[in-house]
Amino acid sequence: MTELHAEIDVLEGELPEALVGAAAGLSKRTFAVLRLARGDGTTGLGEASPLPGYSPDSMAEVCGELQRLADAPVTADPLASPLDLLVDAFAACPLMLPSSRFALETALLDWLGHTRGEPVHQVLGGDVERQSIPIADLVLAASPAAWPACAEALVTDGATHLKLKVGTDLDAEVAALQTVRRAHPKLPLRLDANRRISLEALRRHADSLEALELELFEEPVAPEEWPAALDLPLPFALDESLRDEELSQRLLGSGSIRAVVIKPMVLGGLRASFAVAERAAAHGAEYLVSHTFDGPIARAVTAELALALQAELAAGLGSHPALALWPPHRIAAIRGRQITPHDAPGLGLHFEEDPDA
Repeated sequence: MTELHAEIDVLEGELPEALVGAAAGLSKRTFAVLRLARGDGTTGLGEASPLPGYSPDSMAEVCGELQRLADAPVTADPLASPLDLLVDAFAACPLMLPSSRFALETALLDWLGHTRGEPVHQVLGGDVERQSIPIADLVLAASPAAWPACAEALVTDGATHLKLKVGTDLDAEVAALQTVRRAHPKLPLRLDANRRISLEALRRHADSLEALELELFEEPVAPEEWPAALDLPLPFALDESLRDEELSQRLLGSGSIRAVVIKPMVLGGLRASFAVAERAAAHGAEYLVSHTFDGPIARAVTAELALALQAELAAGLGSHPALALWPPHRIAAIRGRQITPHDAPGLGLHFEEDPDA
């Protein structure tokens, strides 16, 4: 067995530009960085960055829980399977908050990858051939009037998939989406309402939304309105509903859910993410991975998760303003707008300076 010593640092800063959707209105972003180090210097990094107003945990709670890891070494067996390594670590360090669990799992797997000289996706899924996965761009303009120009700029820059946050003014949003669709008839478009659309409004616009030939429509209505919404011919996807196992199981069982959006920061780590993917596949639904405006450590491991799962749908791992708060960095798995297999050990994440500097 090996002893890993934990350090926790907090990085915080003012956002250089506004976020959208559930993060609209945030002026700053805070990240907790977990570093596990062996005596020989081999290190694993993890990140906890709950999103205020969206995540079920808070930064204060997460920092308090992670700080317990600094009280005594975390023991790990470098010869154990990844699953056994995580099970044993959490038996000794029973963290409960989703972001904390994600941070510890990430740091342990990063350390294991560096110890074995393997990327995390190989540690998780074995040495098999993997395909690249596209990345969807998020349109960050809050006003629908700006969407056509923003979409045009992103496509010109090389975007292959777009995601837009809707639900504030569906009349104006549908009109703007129709303009985008006329300009780009084959561009995959996905929408995310964060449960902000009333059932009546969704029904009123159902024909127009269907005509847009959307790739996905995430969480359009409140939980109690899902059963009625499922009658509409739209490509629904689950996100927030995945936190309620009973609700998500019922919705998946309807056969009307096209995909699930896996956010390991919210679900509680990679093991929980694999379980969601398996549950979705059992009901004929696809899956994709996405972020909650996380930092680069979480972005890197979520890309590794996408490669391990071999998710076919474009990942929601595009660049976003909160990444500017971190030192310059490179992620081996992310090349432009693609998640690609690589052979860099661990997370394949390289900072030009320490993230807590």
